[in-house]
Parts: sequence; C-alpha cells; structure tokens
Amino acid sequence: MGISDELKDSFGQDFFNRKHTPAGYHNWTTICVCGHISRYHAPEAGGEYRLKEPYPAATRLGAVTVTTVMRAGCLGAMPGRGFQVETVERVDRETLTQTNRINPTCPCTEMREVAKVDRPNRYFNQRIPVDRDDPERHPMLVGLRAFTTHLSRRRAALSDPSWADRELERRFEWIEGKRVCAISRCTEDTAVWPVFINSDGDSELRCAQHR
Repeated sequence: MGISDELKDSFGQDFFNRKHTPAGYHNWTTICVCGHISRYHAPEAGGEYRLKEPYPAATRLGAVTVTTVMRAGCLGAMPGRGFQVETVERVDRETLTQTNRINPTCPCTEMREVAKVDRPNRYFNQRIPVDRDDPERHPMLVGLRAFTTHLSRRRAALSDPSWADRELERRFEWIEGKRVCAISRCTEDTAVWPVFINSDGDSELRCAQHR
C-alpha cells in the first residue's frame, strides 16, 4: 500500500481535499475611526504596534545601541516619497546609546476601535488624501472599496456575483455600540461613517445629518 492509499485509509478518502473551515481561516483585527488597523497604532495610544528591540548600529560616534520609541500616533497610512520614518531624538555620548523616534504617517492620537476585519492584508493602509473635503476619499472608505474589489476578483466571485458581497459581510463587522455619531447628544447609529473634521486629517464618526 502506497503512502497516499495509507493516508486515505487512515483518515478518509477526502484527506487530500482542502477543507475550507471558516474558523480555521479567521484572523480578526480591529479598525480605528481613522481607517487604519490597531497594529499600526502606538501602544501609548491604545494600539498594538510592536517596537523593535534595542539593536547595535554604527554611527559617527562609533558603535551605539539604538532604542526605538513611538510617543503617539499611527503608522497605518502608507508614507509618501521622501518621508522620514525615524528621527534621532537623543544621543548619549557617555553611555553610547541613541533614541530614535518613529514619525507617524496618520495624525490619529488614539486607537478608537469601531469595526473589525478578517485578514485585512494591506487594504486598510490607505494614505491621508490631499483633498479632505471629499468623504469618499477617507482611508476607511478607500480601504473598504479596495477590499471589496479584491474579493470580487476571487475565483468564487467569478461564478457567483453575489459571493463578494456575502464575503464582505462575513469578514467586516461593526463593533456593537461603537458606530455612533460623534456629535454631542446625537444618538444616530445608522449610515454613520468616518469623515475628516479639519485640515490636519483628524477623523470622527458622523451621521448623514452632521457630515
């Protein structure tokens, strides 16, 4: 008996058929009002960004140990060309240590979870647009559009046009009680979407009446 036959005999004739169990493919993460996921937000802002461990580096002072810090902010937006990812904040010549500060790419200062998504890949790493008056260019809406386009090109969607919509409903969920208009005394929780509220790129949830 060959190995293939032995495996089928031990575990069933469908052993080599890939089992698509939804529970085995879930990898949920939360999305902030700014449209970026939690692992790109600073720990001090309530996020889950993983800082590098201190590492040795060669500088004009010689060999130093570099510590990376992230005071606040969000790195969820893709940086533009020429963006300086890190800035040297402090150099101690006596202990030969250097502190580098990570510069945020999004002005969000607090991780305000509003939704969760299963396997977001890089679809929710959209840039902060220059034109912030168009609500459709908010990073969350651009991310949702890109994510939906990705799903619509999957093999299952080619034979079933409604598959992408069902998959989006399964893989993107609003967190209960979080999707509420930010305007004081407004309790609207339908048709609520994030919008830019100033030229700095800060975001808030707003209902149709207050957008």
